[in-house]
Amino acid sequence: MNIGTKQKLEIDGIEIFLTQKRIRNLHLRISVPDGEVRVSAPARYGFAQIREFILQKIDWIKKGQIQIRKLRDEGKIILPKKFISGEEHYFFGEEFRLELLQNSAANRVLIKDRVIELQVKKLSNLAQRQKLIDDFYRKHLKEIIPGMIAKYEEKMGVAVAEFGVKKMKTRWGTCNVKARRIWLSLELAKKPLGFLESTVVHEMVHLLERGHNKKFYKLMDQFMPEWRIWVKK
Repeated sequence: MNIGTKQKLEIDGIEIFLTQKRIRNLHLRISVPDGEVRVSAPARYGFAQIREFILQKIDWIKKGQIQIRKLRDEGKIILPKKFISGEEHYFFGEEFRLELLQNSAANRVLIKDRVIELQVKKLSNLAQRQKLIDDFYRKHLKEIIPGMIAKYEEKMGVAVAEFGVKKMKTRWGTCNVKARRIWLSLELAKKPLGFLESTVVHEMVHLLERGHNKKFYKLMDQFMPEWRIWVKK
């Protein structure tokens, strides 16, 4: 086997993706979220050595794959989207089936019944398809959020100078109190409208109270009494 070459093996009924390269030790990992088993082995190792190493770990591999499948079935591990026909996608809390239509007249996204039509002018890659969906989500968020902000500006007696939508890995929103600017996560386009509204209110309440203390939550209850229901969804 040439150095750096990859090959697929089957050992004890398990697919193994093997790469040999200039390293000192054998490494085995189970990939999340797909449960693929990947082994990196020193170039000097023969197949018998590699196979023996894998067989010693076979029980651990099987248990790991079962655990990953369990977490995936429980929704605790989310498979990355490929933006191809048949996938399930969410739009403001509702589930839609994605239909990818290639060689269309224009690049656009349409909602039809329970289907999100992703129309592309030519063969597209994952990044291009994802950008179209992201732009679709961003457009709709920017149409809805200003009305929510205006509604609570009047209730709270505050003014939001600026808002924006961007991808966030760990938060639904942030607030720069000094600049009176709030940022909201693009992922909110997948959540119910009530969840989006509770997030907008949360960030706006920071204009009245910076910390997450008793006063903050009292203000949340005052301006949006049902917010606790939505944050559980």
